[in-house]
Amino acid sequence: MRWRRAKRGGERTRVVFATDLHGSETCFRKWVNSARVLEADCLVLGGDLTGKRLVPLAETAEGWRGRLAGEEVVARDEEELEELRKRIRAGGGYDLPLDAGELERFESDPALRERLFDKRIREVLESWLELAEERLPATGTPAFFMLGNDDDDGLVEGLNGSGALRYVEDRVCRLPSGHEMISFGYSTPTPWNTPREMEEDELGEAIERLVSQLEEPRRAVFNLHCPPRDTHLDQAPLLDDQLRPKLGAAGTLTGSVGSQAVRDAIERAGPLLGLHGHVHECPAAQRLGPTLCVNAGSEYQDGVLRAAIIELEPDGVRQWQLINS
Repeated sequence: MRWRRAKRGGERTRVVFATDLHGSETCFRKWVNSARVLEADCLVLGGDLTGKRLVPLAETAEGWRGRLAGEEVVARDEEELEELRKRIRAGGGYDLPLDAGELERFESDPALRERLFDKRIREVLESWLELAEERLPATGTPAFFMLGNDDDDGLVEGLNGSGALRYVEDRVCRLPSGHEMISFGYSTPTPWNTPREMEEDELGEAIERLVSQLEEPRRAVFNLHCPPRDTHLDQAPLLDDQLRPKLGAAGTLTGSVGSQAVRDAIERAGPLLGLHGHVHECPAAQRLGPTLCVNAGSEYQDGVLRAAIIELEPDGVRQWQLINS
């Protein structure tokens, strides 16, 4: 597929959508840089910004030691330490250098570990905002984001004031094309009891409150973190009570883990476009009636940015493509 620049303010608007970066600094940088590289008219980030791993690096006589992906890693000097810290952040981890005394307190105090984890998350997100403020204004490309089910609501306090990266959750905003967009990052309940989950009926009510604020629902974009149920966008391994994949005669069993409330809202309103994430292993697109629903997928652990390039016209999607970089 050959892509040509969509004229800013014209009839076509190029959207670059990514989601589920989970702390990967490399993926975030690629998404910000896509404003220039992919000549985007706007960027949309669909939630789950924060990572899941804190990697303490203990200072010893031989250098800094830690464990990454189950293997011991060593940085023998400041230069190697900086490279190791970049490697950890690239895959969605949070590096935390500690001296011997700090490490002992870290290992013995769960409350301290939690405080340090939260502090590191906020420090990294602040650095992401600084990067966006540094690079996006020169491109003239607006960027929109929300939180996902794995992100704590308290993060909004430090993220809501950015001019280059606009927080748009639980509200209606307008894309450069004039299309309205609603955004909501909660998911239905998961086996991991993540910070932002809702039962189907509650999720449906929240989405309908947003839909009721739209002037033209059929020309809108639904940026909903949870994908619609029983689609190509929401198939994942089924888990047993021990959170292990269930096995059948043909291997791992898979099933639908998306939201019926999301599907019902899309089928009732018939928007132009649905932007979804949550299920990392399902980069896919599928139409539900007039609506093109897209899950960009995620390979954040490897520093690979999965994204969707979508060109919007006033009354439809002109073309789309799933990419990875």
